[in-house]
Amino acid sequence: MLVREVMKEPVCVQADEMLDAASRKFKKSNVGALPVCLNNKVIGMITDRDVTVRGVADARDVGRMTVREAMSADILFCFEDDPVEEAERIMRERHVQRLAVLDRADQHLVGIIALTALSGGASERRPYELAFHKTFIDHSGHPHHTELMCVTVAQGTKAEAIVIGIRQFEEMNHVNAWHQLADGYDVTTVHVDASGETVEEREPTSAREASILVRARELWEQAGKPQGRDKQLWEQAASDVDSAPPCQA
Repeated sequence: MLVREVMKEPVCVQADEMLDAASRKFKKSNVGALPVCLNNKVIGMITDRDVTVRGVADARDVGRMTVREAMSADILFCFEDDPVEEAERIMRERHVQRLAVLDRADQHLVGIIALTALSGGASERRPYELAFHKTFIDHSGHPHHTELMCVTVAQGTKAEAIVIGIRQFEEMNHVNAWHQLADGYDVTTVHVDASGETVEEREPTSAREASILVRARELWEQAGKPQGRDKQLWEQAASDVDSAPPCQA
């Protein structure tokens, strides 16, 4: 069987798009890596970790930083006339779930192949998902989230899933504590109801985040509504909230 027989329609991000647009595309496609294209020519790859390390962690404005600035020139691909075993070998050796599929003649992007497509189709949704996110303040002072990474956990209670998900996030991003990179995480519980329908219930981290959002806006306004200080203001707001005395009943 050849790659062209199982590949899907190509999904890529253009080199001149902004990082926040790439983050939305990660979320919409439920993937952690995308080929970067200049027109239909693949010139690199970008991952959710690239957004985290080269954008968020460096306190860059992801609404103004282009994908080209954060991408890696290391392109992972196969050709549409390759046997599927070759595509699977590349993905397993490089520990990735998806490959760009190129036309051998002009090396244009013609498709995407996923490891799940080579193992009997897409796997079932797992019962818990942790979506780690960074919060930014836009030019109007309104906070919004950029998803950094989504971790799925197959079993256990919600509390156990959170512990496992946090540990995976920390290990994959090489940090000692998840909040060194993320401002919060949402937990989605997936289950099947009595009628057989799949139901998703999404729950934010805690009330702490809501308090931090309010305090971050106050600090932003007090500072004269500056640009490019999202990380600093968020960290200061988090410190203020965490050090505040508990409310008396």
